Amino acid sequence: MNKKLLSWALILATAFTFTACSDDDDEPLTTIDYANYAHLIFTAGAGNYNANNGTVGALDADANGNYVYTDIYQAKNQKGIGDAQDVLPLSSEVYVACTSSSKIEILNNEGALIKAILKPGVQFRYLATDMKNVYVSAYNGYVYKISNHQITDSVKVGGNPEAMSVANNKLYVNMSDYNYDNSGKSISVIDLSNFTKTKELECELNPYNQSVAVGNYVYFVSTYHADRDGALQRIDTKTDKIENLNVAASAISYDKKGNSLVCLLTGYDANWTLSVKSFFKYNLTTGAKTELDHSKFTSPQQVNVDPLTGNIFVIDNPSYTAPSTLYVYKNDGTFFQGPIQMGYSVQNVRFLAEAYK
Repeated sequence: MNKKLLSWALILATAFTFTACSDDDDEPLTTIDYANYAHLIFTAGAGNYNANNGTVGALDADANGNYVYTDIYQAKNQKGIGDAQDVLPLSSEVYVACTSSSKIEILNNEGALIKAILKPGVQFRYLATDMKNVYVSAYNGYVYKISNHQITDSVKVGGNPEAMSVANNKLYVNMSDYNYDNSGKSISVIDLSNFTKTKELECELNPYNQSVAVGNYVYFVSTYHADRDGALQRIDTKTDKIENLNVAASAISYDKKGNSLVCLLTGYDANWTLSVKSFFKYNLTTGAKTELDHSKFTSPQQVNVDPLTGNIFVIDNPSYTAPSTLYVYKNDGTFFQGPIQMGYSVQNVRFLAEAYK
């Protein structure tokens, strides 16, 4: 691990020790000891359908600051995970949600399997945490609570829930239009104090895999069905009112350094080839857009921003017949490194510090 990155992590870890605790009676999850953590950046790869070539990877900086990708799950367990839809690095453990195999795997910080939670047929999707429990959405229409390595509660939200965010002791759940019947156009709200669904907020069609909590707001994208550009919206979590920001985007990530969203806008041409239309920063204070250079990648799927360094990671998935590649940019948009070859159909890049926003 790069010593410069590690030193930044240690500074932030000190700060998080004082901010990660809750005022109520529930015990918070353990604060990360960065000095003893094997990896800082993780990836989840879904792989190809029924091919058992999904991955849980790590991106570590070498002595020169360049990122090196490793399939840590395969290296530590000597087997494939099947598929990995989402990954949540938390405390000394890493949670992995697997859709096709309907399981949650809990790994240690090096990638070795600690426990698998199997629930056939539920099809787990995305993970979130309030630093007390872990929450996971599932295509069977439920959101599950995980405490002490086991499922302890569930709540029915209906539809096909996807990405989630925690804000103001509430869990906001994207209700996608997976069935293509125009019914998926809402955000379900779960009160975390009693783990019950309290309301459903109407939004643009098909809120999918983008959900980002920033202060009292949750930003998300409705992607429709590739027939129009995705719509960036936000929820005021004090009032639960949704506002359409009139910004076209398909993928977003929060840039703490610039209080901005780093956004991708992609679209399909007449031959159903995915290409990038725009790569930009959207300032959350002023609403100003700053265009970034997207000449390096061709069919971007996701963008993620490291809260420690501010580096921007863009996942490019040119096809299902080749592994995903990664392009890394400095916070100002300057190209830094890439392409870095990863696993098949990598869904996202996740960072340890995300759990302590």
